[in-house]
Amino acid sequence: MKGNLLFLAALGIVAIGIYLAQDIPPYAATTSAHFPAHRPAAATAPARLWENGKYAFGRWTEPVHNVSFHYEDATDVTNIVKHAPSRFMTKHWHYTSVNTPDYLVAIAVVSLQYVTPTFVYLVDKKTNEKWEFGTKVPLSIGATFATSSVDPASCTTSQGVSICYRDNAWHMKAENVPVTSDRTHTTVPLSFDFTMTAGEPLILSFPLANDPLRPAYVHKGAGNPVTGDLTFDSKRIAVPKALGAVDWTKSISLHRTEWNWVSINFVDADDGKAIGINLSARVYDVDGASQENAVWVDGQLCLLGGVTFNVPSNPVVEPWTIRSSSASSGDLLDLVFTPVGSREEKLNVLNLIRSDFVQPYGRFSGRITCTMASGETHRIRVEDAFGVVEDHFALW
Repeated sequence: MKGNLLFLAALGIVAIGIYLAQDIPPYAATTSAHFPAHRPAAATAPARLWENGKYAFGRWTEPVHNVSFHYEDATDVTNIVKHAPSRFMTKHWHYTSVNTPDYLVAIAVVSLQYVTPTFVYLVDKKTNEKWEFGTKVPLSIGATFATSSVDPASCTTSQGVSICYRDNAWHMKAENVPVTSDRTHTTVPLSFDFTMTAGEPLILSFPLANDPLRPAYVHKGAGNPVTGDLTFDSKRIAVPKALGAVDWTKSISLHRTEWNWVSINFVDADDGKAIGINLSARVYDVDGASQENAVWVDGQLCLLGGVTFNVPSNPVVEPWTIRSSSASSGDLLDLVFTPVGSREEKLNVLNLIRSDFVQPYGRFSGRITCTMASGETHRIRVEDAFGVVEDHFALW
């Protein structure tokens, strides 16, 4: 038995090495051959993502509860070896953010299979000072990942951080996580206990590179109500009313992956409604339009068309613009983002594994018009809204 396991491990390592060393051909663009593009999000999701030898692809406003991938049913040696590259290419992450009147708190646990990064940071919105904890552990040592975004029987945990789903809410906790100032380099403990109530989600199941056996399953939500408390530098701070976002992703990722991204949560200054925004480009696109662009108005989903990111040459200092690629009277977005700080990473391991990542945080202004599936149109003024943008290139 032990010999068989060692043999399988050796074969898996060889397969992974071949995969990482390969030349990267141009990826096929995803088309309507496998993805029902340009349709509204359906109300009823399938029970299983993989069933009867194929994946369900589309957009829904309720989660898929069983998000097992095709290789996870393999039990015999031949199929385990055959699917080793797919297993290695599978990436998980759970990112969530909480925007309080005084602070932005961001939490992420990521599994890349060979390493598990975890980070927590807090930004003081008055001073723009960032306090951050970040670490990487080999494989998934000391970490667990929930089997789905809404599984009440499992949690995502790592390095003293836990994110659990139950009773239609995510419960996020941290206990004495050591965060370090980007200015004074002093370290203080950060603890929090937040409850984020789930709104209507945007669920996306997407065939990467138009490959029917290469799914990305994404659960996005923003503008969700958050309550709880945090203890920062030994001071307990009540959080009776805040807004938060969630990004739960499981995908058989492309070896070369690039994206731009926006996440914002704020209260509309004109009518007091809770607003959440999620935008992206270059990762889940069909005909140049990301299929996960959306606004949430008091927890209700409103889909948007494609957007164009104008990323400046110095993205941590200079303003960004994000605008509709093809604006219409019922679908328009025009935002300017002014960074006040950032989280960054540059990693290169023999040019086989790379991460060139910048996630500035700062303030947005502009306007949005979106039309819901019901036909109701919302016009939203964005003024001094705190959030994040991202520019990411990865070989993984």
